[in-house]
This record gives sequence, C-alpha cells and structure tokens, in this order.
Amino acid sequence: MHYQHRKFYHLRLFLVILIGVGGAAWLTIHWWPQSTTPAHPKTSLTVKKTPTKKKAIKKPTTPLTTVVKDTAIDRYLTQQHFTGTALIVRENHVILRKAYGWRNRKQQLKNELATPYYIGSTEKALIATAILQLQSAGKLKITDPVNRYFPHFPNGNKIKLKNLLNHTSGLAGHQEVNAATTPAKLVKDIEKQGITSQPGTWHYLDSNYTVLAYLVEKLSHQPLMTYLQQRVFDPANMATPLTYQKFAKDPKRSTGYRISSDGKYVTPTLPDLSQLYGVGNLAMTVTEMYKFDAALMQGKLLSTKARQQLLTAGSSSGYGMGFYVDPGTYNSHGIVSGWNVSNSFTHTGKTYIVLMSNVQNNIRSFGVVNNQLYTLLNQQAKG
Repeated sequence: MHYQHRKFYHLRLFLVILIGVGGAAWLTIHWWPQSTTPAHPKTSLTVKKTPTKKKAIKKPTTPLTTVVKDTAIDRYLTQQHFTGTALIVRENHVILRKAYGWRNRKQQLKNELATPYYIGSTEKALIATAILQLQSAGKLKITDPVNRYFPHFPNGNKIKLKNLLNHTSGLAGHQEVNAATTPAKLVKDIEKQGITSQPGTWHYLDSNYTVLAYLVEKLSHQPLMTYLQQRVFDPANMATPLTYQKFAKDPKRSTGYRISSDGKYVTPTLPDLSQLYGVGNLAMTVTEMYKFDAALMQGKLLSTKARQQLLTAGSSSGYGMGFYVDPGTYNSHGIVSGWNVSNSFTHTGKTYIVLMSNVQNNIRSFGVVNNQLYTLLNQQAKG
C-alpha cells in the first residue's frame, strides 16, 4: 500500500513539473520580449586606415609665348644670324623671349622656347654654388688644403679649395678621351697627372671643377644630381636639367652644329660626356638658366656673404667662382662641340641676358654680342 501510494505520488509530481516547465517555455516564447541580437552575431571591426600622403597635384604649366618688346634687339640678333633661344629680362619684365633658326636642320625642326641646349662650362657656377653651400653648412672651408679631403692629391698641402674654384691650382689636369668613365676614376687620373706650377697663376682647367664636383658627392653622401636637385634646382624652382643620357632621348633636344670652312653645317662628334662630369654634361633651357641666376641674386641659394665670395674675382683674369666678374656684369660662358652658351646678369640683379645657341661658331664673339645687347637695352631705357 505504501508503495502504490508513493508511486502515484511521484507520478503526480512528475506531471506537475512537466506542466510547469512547458508553461514556462510557452510564456518565454510568446510573452518575453525578443532579443535583437542575432543568434550568430557578426563581429564588427573598425579598421583604422593609415593616412596616406596625398601626392601634390602639379598645376599644368602655362606654355611660354614669344615676347618681343624691343624690336631693335630682335633685329640685331637676326642680323647676327643667331640660331638658338634668347631670353632677356629687365626688372622682372620679359623684354625678349624668342627662338631663332633650326634645332634640327635635316628634319627642318625649328628651335623653340622649350628647346634644351648643352650648357658647357656654365655648369661650373652650379658646382661653385654647391661648394659654398657646404661651407655655410660647416662641411668645409674654401681655405682648406685639398689633401684634407683627398690625401693623395698632388701638392695637396699647398693647393686650397679656393685655388680650384678660381682656376689657380697649378694642376696639369685630365685629358678628355672618348671613353666612359666615373667621377672616382677622373679624380684618380687628375691626381696621377700631377702639377705644372705652384698655385697662384690663373689657368682655366675643367679638372679643377671635376674635383670640386666629386667633393660635393663625398661630403653630402649623395650623387651630385641628387644634391643639386635638393639644394639648387628645387629652391630655384627650376625644371630638372637634363643629363646627357636623358638629353639624347628628349624629343625637343637641339642638334649641335659647326660651320665648316666651306660654309656647310656639320654635326661634330661628341666625346663620351661622362668625361665632362660637373663641367659640361648637362642641358637645360634658357628659362631654367635664368631661374638659377635670379635665385642666386635673390638670396635663395646663398647668403649675401657667400654670394659675394662667389662673385669676387680671384685673379687678374677676372674669374671668380663659376663667373667672370666684369665691370657692371657677371658672365659665364660654355661651349660643347656644336653648342655655345652665354649667361649674363648685372651686378644689381635687375637685368639678365641668356643666349643658348646650337651653332657653335657662326658668331665670332658672344661677349661682343652681349655688350651690344646691354647697349641697346640702355638706349631703350633712355628713350
């Protein structure tokens, strides 16, 4: 009896529990507020993107236009059979910007305002500027003996960096040949060739500036063009001048000519221009040369003191550092077989005359032409 009673008791208890659990489940499903969280929630990750530096969008360059505000100057250059591009600026106003003649006579392609020309020894002004920048940065002194930087340099304890800058070193120098070379090999050969005299006597020599160009690389720990880009071209807002490798591929490049004894235009053979490292292996337009000159005179490249050193004659020749110092003007001149360049500006920095020609010898003296252009400018100013 007790067993049956307990049996029915447990059965009833089981039914009560079953009914209770079922009811609770029913209430949960039908009456309890439903959660908005999905059964398998997706993990949401916020990825912070590293901000990328936006590339500077270069504004399209406005094409240069021909400007002739002084017809007498234009007529004079035409009468001189000037072939190339000329730029004359006075007090920030373009007086003349014009291209003359053919840049490629065979293909009958005319010179243009954007035509590049080999600049020859006018490149020395860029190197001298770099050396004086390094002096201002405390990397050197132009009164230092050369053997401080090149221990095996001939007479290096007596030759100062200033002697190299002024062409008064007394070096024998490297003889240019038609073969590829490197700056290090050039300097090594200059050391090997020795000296012809003690320092002090002026003798124009490319090798002086080859050594200086290599010194820029050595002290800046950069290739020469990288240094010039950062410290000269960019501050002057210049388009990058062309190396001889890039010039050969430029569609607007000029072809260099000489006039032979029988009056024919011939294209002279160029040596391997690695031989002209730092002294004539670059090409640019008249506009870029003017920008360099203006930046120099406006204090964008050198301090007033350093610029004064650059533009002070170092010998009776009148040559300073990259420029000849003439009464009233500073001038640099460059020749590469087939090209002839004259770069000039006044001591006041108010007038600039840049002439770049791709005929080397059809004008006897660019110095005479330059002086006449200044004369015509002054006549116009008085008029």
